[in-house]
Amino acid sequence: MQFNQVRRRSVLAAAVAGIVAASSAAGPAFAADPTGSLAGVVRDTQGAVVPDAVIGVFADPSSDAVQELQADSRGRFTVSGLEAGAYQVRIGLGGWSEWAPGRISDPAEARTYRVRANRTTTANSVVTAAGYIAGRFFGPDGQPAAHAAVNVTNADNTSEHGGTTAADGRFRIKVRPDSTFIVNYAVGALGQYVPHTFDPARATRFFVGSGETVRVTDRAAALAGISGRLTDAAGAPAGGVYVSFLNVDTANQSDTMTGSDGAYDFSGLLEPGRYKVRFSAGDNSQYAHQKPDYDSADIITIASGETAVVDDQLLWVVAPQ
Repeated sequence: MQFNQVRRRSVLAAAVAGIVAASSAAGPAFAADPTGSLAGVVRDTQGAVVPDAVIGVFADPSSDAVQELQADSRGRFTVSGLEAGAYQVRIGLGGWSEWAPGRISDPAEARTYRVRANRTTTANSVVTAAGYIAGRFFGPDGQPAAHAAVNVTNADNTSEHGGTTAADGRFRIKVRPDSTFIVNYAVGALGQYVPHTFDPARATRFFVGSGETVRVTDRAAALAGISGRLTDAAGAPAGGVYVSFLNVDTANQSDTMTGSDGAYDFSGLLEPGRYKVRFSAGDNSQYAHQKPDYDSADIITIASGETAVVDDQLLWVVAPQ
């Protein structure tokens, strides 16, 4: 009985040895991974995690990223499959970026992270806390401006951050900290700047510090318009004639066309201001009222919420449509 047990052990040992020998002869089943990884967490200077930051890994900051991915909702990221070497990490924050380990704008000052095969190098960062512009917009009638486009422009570098108001007119937009901004929004056909002006030069400048929320509330100014009816030299309705509204102060131009009855209506589609009105069809054109050129044309001034009526008679006969 004892002899049989010894024999079975010897046979098993020989079998195992044969398997090991065969495996050694065939080579390893899985080759060692020659690449490494970078992993970390992005937080801001107020201690909050930064969700969805765009992580770019660079072997050379002057070239394209080796890899780029998005951190998760907890600010965590892992960039794998990196060849052994030295890398720098750029953190995209939605309209601006910093270099790891944070609060660095010049890549020449960024930290270099050494990646080794089969290892994970930690690259945690603390970035400057973002600022926010938040508030509420109302239409000319005092009702909340629901689903209005909001655009925040950096007054220093013209970069932009956008958003949309909620059903109650409220909005909140993350912006680059320690910067100055102007805010414009669209209620109706045209955008206007805070406070209720169509001229960006008159817009209020808002400085937003790191971690700061600046409140902005505004009631939109009502748009203006021009309407009227056009007849030709024979007194018949002048249909199919182009009508152009030329803003004297901004050089902006808007256009429409008369209907078959010679009427046109551009109510609520112009910013308040001073205009000259041009009528044209084919090779013929004139300005209101029966003026041959721009210099002699009458100036039509329209206030907020007003529609001016500009009727005119052409100096030529319009061919039937």
